[in-house]
Amino acid sequence: MYKTPIQLILNKKLPIEKIFIRNKELPICSKCIHFIEYTNNYPYEPVPRDEQYGRCKKFGEINMITGAIEHDLASNCRLDVSKCGKFGEEYIEKIKS
Repeated sequence: MYKTPIQLILNKKLPIEKIFIRNKELPICSKCIHFIEYTNNYPYEPVPRDEQYGRCKKFGEINMITGAIEHDLASNCRLDVSKCGKFGEEYIEKIKS
């Protein structure tokens, strides 16, 4: 006979302590002072897939002709060990006011 997950939990056949969230102790980019949130000035255009997570002020490249700064994606900075890395080496928490 099929048992529901609640019945399994109550009968202690489904281990509850195995459920966890990975990377919970790591810093979150959106709480960092270097994080630039994506702003959509055109409400009818969809958000580009790579822009939906924001950018990082700390890392980027300047265009030598125009002087415009192109900041790196925050997700790429967290994947690159030479930048912020998985553990958020350059992370500085925003001051709560």
